Amino acid sequence: MSVNLNFKPSVIDGAKLAVSNFMYLPQASEFREVKLYVSRTETIHKEVGNVCGEVYAFKNDVPYKYKRFIVQAAKDNKGNYIYSFPLFDFEGEMISEEEFQKIWEQHCAE
Repeated sequence: MSVNLNFKPSVIDGAKLAVSNFMYLPQASEFREVKLYVSRTETIHKEVGNVCGEVYAFKNDVPYKYKRFIVQAAKDNKGNYIYSFPLFDFEGEMISEEEFQKIWEQHCAE
């Protein structure tokens, strides 16, 4: 017996998977305050927005604290989501904390 399921994850679940893939222990990723902020609906893609939230991070192999992330998502004409690489607030490791805060305020605030 076999079962064929055409499961499409929600935009938030897909973004969480994208973030988990960058974590030290992907299977241990814990999320909170994750939300989609739709920025446009009238483009070649049916929907464009940012998934913003927090993921529990490790530092030097030790549990550390929740850190913010942003993933841009777009829905294509077939209804599938396309995700950007995540942008993390990792204390200046990717970009400065000030620059991350500006992006957060532009894309993740109501």
